[in-house]
Amino acid sequence: MGRDVPQPPQAGAEVLTGDRYLETLVESAEKLVRAVRRENMLMVDAMLADAEMVYRDPLTGARAMVVLLAAMVPDDRTAAELLQWRAAPRRLRPVAKGSAA
Repeated sequence: MGRDVPQPPQAGAEVLTGDRYLETLVESAEKLVRAVRRENMLMVDAMLADAEMVYRDPLTGARAMVVLLAAMVPDDRTAAELLQWRAAPRRLRPVAKGSAA
């Protein structure tokens, strides 16, 4: 059973990228980030497949997804800060004072 090609947002929806193809991938990019953090490789593959379907080419789709994800990353943080979550898996991180467990 095939997957549906991601569709651009409905008329009147907030436009984030200014590009109709990239706009189509925003939700997939968000899902890709969550999939990576949960180590869900099947979902990672599915979100990359979304990009491939939108651009009708795996390399062009992957390149677009990389550019979109790069645009979503704060540029005032170091690589070490951005990847800190990998050093201590979520289940092993101490809970900060005042936060819900």
